[in-house]
Amino acid sequence: MTSWKLFVDGPLSGALNMSIDDRLLQEAEGSSDPITMVRLYQWERPTVSLGRNQKPEAAVDLEFCRNQGIDIVHRPTGGRAVLHEDELTYAIVSNDTSLFGEGVYANYKRIAEALAGGLNRVGAAAALVPETRHATRMPDGLDPPCFLSPSRYELTIAGRKVAGSAQRRLRRSFLQHGSIPLTCDRDKLARVTRMADPSPLYQEMAGLNEFLSMPVTASALVEALVSSFQSCFEIEFRL
Repeated sequence: MTSWKLFVDGPLSGALNMSIDDRLLQEAEGSSDPITMVRLYQWERPTVSLGRNQKPEAAVDLEFCRNQGIDIVHRPTGGRAVLHEDELTYAIVSNDTSLFGEGVYANYKRIAEALAGGLNRVGAAAALVPETRHATRMPDGLDPPCFLSPSRYELTIAGRKVAGSAQRRLRRSFLQHGSIPLTCDRDKLARVTRMADPSPLYQEMAGLNEFLSMPVTASALVEALVSSFQSCFEIEFRL
């Protein structure tokens, strides 16, 4: 049976989390053997991650973040601003096209199915979004936050986005990572991203525990995701 590496990290700084994800991508890119690594982790303090090409001044309220003690980091992947707080974050790095296929959407779909299986295991009826739904452009050329609109094969429950993902591809390998909020502070996210009205966030996004009668912990979600990945990909994990 194929084996993958598994990393489960407790809360770390945003800069360290992004550095580790990037290091794993470089390891896969440089490996002559098929390799797949899954990392599940958390954040030690509220942090906004920006897509690798985003300009902070166009994406977030820098003064508000500074006053509230919210860190700002750039991801190795693209996409828009994500506020990481009470959540579990996943990262998958691989150079194994036999398991994931060649294209971006093939990767997204295979990974999304495993993520959905993990959410289903904790009682959340997650569904894959069939097509990207673009967010309305914000005034003054500001970038809307990631969770304001779901992309193809991201996950929703009752029509609201519960997992946001981004991917970067190198010549031989890819990194996909994403945020699965357990709870979400939409008002804080609106302030961070300078949205005058937070109501669209209440309509478009949600934390996982909003759909569960008994709140799930990050550690329980780790177990569910590990089990789902093993089942979906018919692999075993090694630490």
